[in-house]
Parts: sequence; structure tokens; C-alpha cells
Amino acid sequence: MSPERINPGRTKPPMRSIPKVISGLNNVIPGSLDAVVHLYGRVFNSIIPVSKPKVAEICKLYENCQQMICIAFANEMANACHSLSVNPFKVCDAAATKPFGYMPYTPSLGVGGHCIPVNPYYLLSNCEFPLLEACADKMNKRPANLAKRIVNELMGGSRLQRRDSGIDMAKRVLVVGMGFKAGQDHLVNSPDLQLARELQKLEVDVQFADSLVEQVAVPDIPRLDDPDWVKEELEQFDMIVVSFRQWCMDFSVLDQITVPVQMWCQ
Repeated sequence: MSPERINPGRTKPPMRSIPKVISGLNNVIPGSLDAVVHLYGRVFNSIIPVSKPKVAEICKLYENCQQMICIAFANEMANACHSLSVNPFKVCDAAATKPFGYMPYTPSLGVGGHCIPVNPYYLLSNCEFPLLEACADKMNKRPANLAKRIVNELMGGSRLQRRDSGIDMAKRVLVVGMGFKAGQDHLVNSPDLQLARELQKLEVDVQFADSLVEQVAVPDIPRLDDPDWVKEELEQFDMIVVSFRQWCMDFSVLDQITVPVQMWCQ
């Protein structure tokens, strides 16, 4: 057992420099751990042998579940800041100057991917983790809760009347970023996709913009064409929600528009 330590969408630190936790089955196959050390030692700079596979497995779960808890707390802090009219990212920037006793985490729409959203349930299946269970539950419900808050902020109703025609039109919201994080197009457990679908349930007219996610991957939500990522087209929305800064997209255009923009990234 050798748990993966990858961070999709990032190129640093290089894979070779990430310490590699490994284990063997010496009690079944003598010398197996040495063989694993020899194999991975040709690829990674630092090898961390542990006593048995179970230690390596729980190490992986501990790492990812700690990240889940930290993200959940950062999001609760952001909720408190919202109620107090404080920018949570400015709070995070100030807190990150502390050189000890603090790990920098910033608010987001939630957690996604193959690991962090599901890893807590491996531990919860046979152990008691009240704090972890509460955090997992909060993160699962976060996209739906944010969708309700967005609708409430859009004039407190479910529909908006266009002044030029007098026709009732559903509010238009653009969700920017559809994959579960920047730099890739994977939709597995994507909180951004969950948010968009929750908005649709609330009768919001939703579109998404993501330079790496094609329309065929999300057939139920219209995609904003890349050439339409311009001031004139963006002004047609009632709100823009940015989950992350996707590669190959010029976010300076958002400084030129009058539409409310919710930024869930820096």
C-alpha cells in the first residue's frame, strides 16, 4: 500500500519532491518492504516506510479528512464574515501572517474530486468521529445553502421583471468554474456543478463558463461560449458566481462590469 499524494491542477511542488509513504507485507512476503523501497526510490527523493499497509491507509485518510475539517471551518468563518459585512479573504490574508499555530485555508463553494468528499465515510463506517461527521454533513449541504442565499440576495424572490418588455424573466446567474478545482476539467463531486443545479431547482436561469469544460460534459446547463466572456455579454446576467480562477480566462473583465460578482477564490 502506497497512498497517492497528488494535487490535480497544480504543477508545484514537483511530484519527485513529495515524500512517498510506502508499506509492505513482510509478515507474508519477507523482504517485500525493501522491494517497495527500491522501486519507489527510483522515482521519489524521499521514501517514508511504515510498519504495515493499514498504517499507510489510515495515513491517507487522516491527511484528507484533516483537510476536509479545515475547509469546513474556513467556510463557517466565511459565513460569519458575511453576516458581519466583513471580507473573509482579507481575514485569511491577515491570519496567514502568523508564522506558527495556523494553517492557511480559504473559503470555497465546497470540496470535490475523488478523495476529500468521500474519504470521511471510510472512517465513519467503523469509527466514531463526531467532528468529522458534522463537517462532512455541512460540506454536502453547502452548495444548496449557498444557492438559497444567492436567490435571497437577488431581490429576495424567484423572478425578476424586465423593465423594457414587462415580461417576467427568471433571474440569470453565471457560475464560473465547473470542474472541482482550477486547472482541470473533472466534474467528480464538483460543488460548482452542484451549486448550478441547485440554482436551477430554484427556477434560476443558469449558465456556466469554464475554458476547460465542454458543453457535452454538462448537457443540462448551457455553456457560455468562450468569445462571449466579454463585458457586453456578462452585463446581461443578474449575478456572477466565481468558484475559482480557471486557466486561460481573463478575470480582469469582471472589474469592468456593474453586475454583482461573488468571488469564492482569490
